[in-house]
Amino acid sequence: MTTDGTEATGTDASGRAADAAATPAPKPRKTAARARAKGRPRSKAAEAKLWGERTLWLLLGLCLLRLAINALSLIPIHFDEAQYWAYGRELAFGHYSKPPLVGWLIELSTSIFGDTLFGLRFFAPLAHLAIGALIFLTARRLFDARTGFWAALVYSAAPGVSISSLLMTTDPPMMAGWALALYASVRIAEVRPGKKTSEPWAWWAVMGFGIGAGMLAKYTGGVFVVGALGYALMSRDRPIAPTRRKGAMIAAGTALLTLSPNLIWNAGHGFVTFAHLGENAEIRPDRGLVHPDELGEFLGAQFGVIGPVAFLAVLAALAMFARAEARSDWKARLLAWQTAPLLVAMCVQALLSQAQPNWAAPAYVAGSILAARFLLARDWDRALRLHAWIGGVALAAVLALGAVYMVWAQDLPRSPDPFKKMRIGGPFCEAALSAMEGEGAEALLSNDRRRLSECLFQGGLDFPDAAIWDPDGRPSNHFEFRSRLEAGDARLFLLAVEGEALGEDIAARFVSAIPLGVGEFRTHEDRSVRYTLWLVEGFEGY
Repeated sequence: MTTDGTEATGTDASGRAADAAATPAPKPRKTAARARAKGRPRSKAAEAKLWGERTLWLLLGLCLLRLAINALSLIPIHFDEAQYWAYGRELAFGHYSKPPLVGWLIELSTSIFGDTLFGLRFFAPLAHLAIGALIFLTARRLFDARTGFWAALVYSAAPGVSISSLLMTTDPPMMAGWALALYASVRIAEVRPGKKTSEPWAWWAVMGFGIGAGMLAKYTGGVFVVGALGYALMSRDRPIAPTRRKGAMIAAGTALLTLSPNLIWNAGHGFVTFAHLGENAEIRPDRGLVHPDELGEFLGAQFGVIGPVAFLAVLAALAMFARAEARSDWKARLLAWQTAPLLVAMCVQALLSQAQPNWAAPAYVAGSILAARFLLARDWDRALRLHAWIGGVALAAVLALGAVYMVWAQDLPRSPDPFKKMRIGGPFCEAALSAMEGEGAEALLSNDRRRLSECLFQGGLDFPDAAIWDPDGRPSNHFEFRSRLEAGDARLFLLAVEGEALGEDIAARFVSAIPLGVGEFRTHEDRSVRYTLWLVEGFEGY
């Protein structure tokens, strides 16, 4: 990653001076002082081992806790999770909206643990365990094991990470690849190629694999390359060494090879996934040029994603780079380049259109190390402990509300329910699947991909067992791409839609249409959902 020996080693006199100027040295730990007072000074190796053991127990404990919570099934299935489960049933190299890795992982875990919420979400806590471990290894390599422990805690105790561990989305596997690429980049950056030291070719390949594997889960993983290029270009004071160029080519080749199954699939399907990615980031002039409210909402949400203490520490650490002596610290500069670009890009995206809170999450892999180092260098250990307490209290509050609403949701208001959007699918699909079985329908038809996804999971169905009403013919999701209702489809469908009028309009397009009735269920005391069921056959066209 670096381009000259001074950058690579960070061990010469000027490098040490720059490090000292940029970041004050952390004060000795009280525990170490007590040990010396008792005449038993602890060696550096013993200190490193102690912090390593603490990190191991921290990460294992959190992982087991999250697996246990998932086993309780407190959180209803999210429609995206249900769709990823259906992706796994296909075992394809690509899908309309996402690359295939998350579907592969879900198919693997459910083949072992069954088609349950625990089986579906099994790899989410494990992915975050791997990310925390890689953060520890990276911070230990850059600084010391104590910093590694606190950096792993900053990440693992973040409220957003705790919630992400309880849902199977594309973020955990993508960020695991990002964390692996970050660790490999540090192993590359600390080497000074010369007569006695060779280029770390294997680590270039590992970095490429991390980038490719991350992109195989979510294309956001490719943003890592932006930070790597920025660091390399802004760090050099003479031409990049030829060996570094070859290393970069190895990394690029490995990344492309890892991602190649999805690239080949996209090439055969008009690159639909890349087109969908552009749709997500679309800027709509009709909504106005700038949206300060969206930016404010996005920034406010980051306090919940990584935690208020950590987010402020990340911002403060990045702000230090206005000082020349801080920019001369290659270690902090490498971390900043893997934090700032994505965070800034998502702020711009929010200002011009909108951005989901989790879109900047990969920035906090390196950002957690920046935050921990910034706070430890000022002996603000209490701030780190406060961060852990905030994360624990936030998780406990969410789980407590989830448990209460799991039992009494129909008697409680919708607003405080953290999972209110996920309580429609259960009763809706129960009614639809029961009618489908009772009437002998061959497939399920709806206009809503969210309900179709949930019904596929709940009924153990596949994409061919469902069809989506799509009159405009322009795919915007995988159902419209894979299972669009086409003219001449003679199957007997169970049509299930929310509301009444739309069901009548759709049923009118069939040769035979038998109304099965209108139903209603309550999700909360202040929300009821009406639905219509029809038995339809012989689609004549839109």
